[in-house]
Amino acid sequence: MAATATKLQTNLVLKYKDGVDQKGKEVIKKQRFSKVKTTASDQDIYDVSLEIEKLLGKTLNEIIKEEQSGLMNA
Repeated sequence: MAATATKLQTNLVLKYKDGVDQKGKEVIKKQRFSKVKTTASDQDIYDVSLEIEKLLGKTLNEIIKEEQSGLMNA
């Protein structure tokens, strides 16, 4: 029997630099966007992330796409 996966949810997590602390270490914050369409392409998610970067006025450190899938017996 082979298991099949069905995408249930996609989230976008953006990590960005938000200055430095008192010790001179970079402060990295993250912003999570849930309910991203499960059919959204990687390129579309990347392009939207760059537009959000402009709105934040911060430099993105990392773009993370989180996917949750359900497994079923086929």
